[in-house]
Amino acid sequence: MLRSANKKESKTQPRKVRVIQNNHTAAELAESGDRWADHKGPYLSLAEVIAAEAAKAMK
Repeated sequence: MLRSANKKESKTQPRKVRVIQNNHTAAELAESGDRWADHKGPYLSLAEVIAAEAAKAMK
């Protein structure tokens, strides 16, 4: 397929960036980060999380 030499017809759309926003303050975010860093319990693998969610869905 041949491309047109007339570039004026093609309009480019501006790039859109989506941002997830939450209502946490900076202090709350810092506290939650500290809790994750100091977590003493076991961390679940992705497979374990999927298995747990599948078990919840089966109920």
